[in-house]
Amino acid sequence: MNPGVKLLANKSFCFSLYDFHLEGVSVAELATAYSLPETWVEEHIEAVRLCLKYQVMVSVKPESKHAVI
Repeated sequence: MNPGVKLLANKSFCFSLYDFHLEGVSVAELATAYSLPETWVEEHIEAVRLCLKYQVMVSVKPESKHAVI
């Protein structure tokens, strides 16, 4: 699977990243495929994981390094 050419149309970009990661695509591969920093991809995958685990909305501001709950 090449995540660079596939997005899940009914999901947000971050949820798509999370799904790809669950399917075994590494953070490094996702970052490369979408030309994003690995830390950004990792933070957003973690934000989705926490959102699903605790059933809360999580917003990650671009200028902030911390998730806001």
